[in-house]
Amino acid sequence: MLFNRYVDGHPRWTLPSTLTVPLALSALLVTGCGGSTGDPRQTAIATSRPSAPAVQGAPTASGATATTNLQHVVWRRGADLPVAVSETGVTALGKDIHVLGGYVSGRAHSTTHLVFATTTGRWRTAAPLPRRLDHVGVAVVGNTLFAIGGYDASGHPASTVYAYDSAADTWSTRAPLPLARSAAAVGVLKGQIHLVGGKGPRGDVTEHDVFDPAANRWTAAAPMPIARDHSASAVVGDRLLVAGGRPRNLNRVQSYDPTTNAWSELPPLPQGRSSFAGASLGGNFLVLGGEDDSESAVLTSVGALNPTTQTWLPLTPLPQGLQGMQGAVVDGRLYLPGGGPSAGGVVQSARLYILETA
Repeated sequence: MLFNRYVDGHPRWTLPSTLTVPLALSALLVTGCGGSTGDPRQTAIATSRPSAPAVQGAPTASGATATTNLQHVVWRRGADLPVAVSETGVTALGKDIHVLGGYVSGRAHSTTHLVFATTTGRWRTAAPLPRRLDHVGVAVVGNTLFAIGGYDASGHPASTVYAYDSAADTWSTRAPLPLARSAAAVGVLKGQIHLVGGKGPRGDVTEHDVFDPAANRWTAAAPMPIARDHSASAVVGDRLLVAGGRPRNLNRVQSYDPTTNAWSELPPLPQGRSSFAGASLGGNFLVLGGEDDSESAVLTSVGALNPTTQTWLPLTPLPQGLQGMQGAVVDGRLYLPGGGPSAGGVVQSARLYILETA
């Protein structure tokens, strides 16, 4: 049973600690990208070890040890975004959450740049992206935010790289991507930005490009073992983890070690998914929401890969099904702004959900 309680006038959702039955995934059926609804569909998510075994040496494959117990987490509502968005890039710069590009009012490609101050709970607008983009990769190194690739106004993958100076509220251009692409996985390791996979001009790629902000230069690293886009990623410990994605609603999870420049296999997702959020919270790898490859089912489920036990555990589900969103962590809280409450890109959400430990 899912229990509700209220904190500061906002609903909180939590699961009882004695729950032992499998957690169900709520899904909203739609017809293509048209947004017409059908009957709800539920799919069970495993609560124990995944069906496929972990690879040899997997307990240390993520390079991290879980430090936070996520069995008791709650969701609460933050202040709504000024506009409803999905397919955005989201990252934290200091105490602020930046939301970049994406779909607005059912239309792709925007110059959106919204900033949520976690210290005040308020939204503001910042200097817009230099061009209209969605599915853009975002990362922060030092005090600089980078917006990389994405789909441009023509609907094709872009190779542009922009750097944002928050003090001056201005954008500047950096060295372009060696290969234009969108919907790629991204993470920062040792002060360098890793952009992995995504949709290139000729389809999904395994490319793994590394950007050195100080040298303003891209170099190549070990390609990802499989080509995919719309995956979820996060840096956990000293490794970059990439999960799921398209095509075929993948469930594979892989870890990149920058020390050896090599990839290893981790326990697969209990359910394959794409267009979902990934985050590192308390040494755990979280995956949130998403949709299936046919863009017909939107998921509420949230799971966490514990790098110590190498098992996936179900967490308190999202208050509503969401896809096409990203999250960012500040002070142990995960902020999840916007997203699509139905499959495809027709409908966007202006809600901000915040996940925190109870």
